[in-house]
Amino acid sequence: MTHEEEAQKYCDYALRILQADKLKFRPMRRIARVNPKRGFIVGRTNLKTGLITIDIFTPRKREPKKISSVLRTLCHEAAHYQKMPFRQFYKGHWINRQHYPQFYKQVERNIRILKKDKILKRFFIAKKGVDFF
Repeated sequence: MTHEEEAQKYCDYALRILQADKLKFRPMRRIARVNPKRGFIVGRTNLKTGLITIDIFTPRKREPKKISSVLRTLCHEAAHYQKMPFRQFYKGHWINRQHYPQFYKQVERNIRILKKDKILKRFFIAKKGVDFF
């Protein structure tokens, strides 16, 4: 099974667990390398069509990303549908609030739901002998 098929399978399963049945996942079709110093898009969402597009390869060397990284990005993009962006009048100007505290709490809730799942929890377990700090 290729990395693209594997990512598609697990992301579709994760969207079912998050009860986001109207959302669809698609891997990003990027062929060329990207310079990470200049900024790049990890994932994007179309709020009208319900399409979530995530880059499943690393930007510079185009190696496959870990499934846990793709699932965390999926949780972030799914939260855009669960806690929708809104306009707010702030200091005399209208601003668009896309990322706000309640939004990030929803992202954490989504990640916790995936960590509790029997199939997906194996991607979030730290391996012995690996220090993250």
